[in-house]
Amino acid sequence: MIQITEIARKRIAVLKQDQETNHGKKIEGLRLVVKSMSPSPEYALAFVEQGKKELNDTVVEVDGIKLFMESRHANLLEDVKIDFITGLQQTGFKVDNPKVIESKPATPATPPNLESPQAKAVQQVIDTEINPGVAAHGGYITLVDVKEEIAYIRLGGGCQGCGMSNVTLKQGVVVAIKKAIPEIKDVVDVTDHAGGTNPYYTPGK
Repeated sequence: MIQITEIARKRIAVLKQDQETNHGKKIEGLRLVVKSMSPSPEYALAFVEQGKKELNDTVVEVDGIKLFMESRHANLLEDVKIDFITGLQQTGFKVDNPKVIESKPATPATPPNLESPQAKAVQQVIDTEINPGVAAHGGYITLVDVKEEIAYIRLGGGCQGCGMSNVTLKQGVVVAIKKAIPEIKDVVDVTDHAGGTNPYYTPGK
């Protein structure tokens, strides 16, 4: 059973009111997205405007809040807890999934592979092509791991929590890395964007 803590419900209500009052949107519910499961689970929350339900959506109602999710992820997300936390290290929504915790192996995780030829090639592209560009916005990008032809990166500084980070990722970072290293099949962003304290661009501002 999905849970939404009281503080999360209050925060959702405030943000929903802002979208409807200040941006003229009619909000029907909240979308829960599984962004990535490797190397660590990453989730995202976004409002769903009225009439914007997708064909493959599963919809559940929790404490009067409609939650939309992809049908293929419904079983995975059926016991998550959505919370809102404030602290020195992170402020924002947090999704806890007991199914993911229980599925983690008892043995230590494989350490990041940053010494392979692929990882070194990706790091060179980040250092020479990508970071000089995002530095103008006070941002930087760090290589976290390269595993099974997938590069895992983390955005920091002005890129963390930036409303344009998805554009930067898809049109800049992914293109540059895959062009320079064709054997890299995908680039995955593992950034905690909710914890960004000084994003370069914030939607609606």
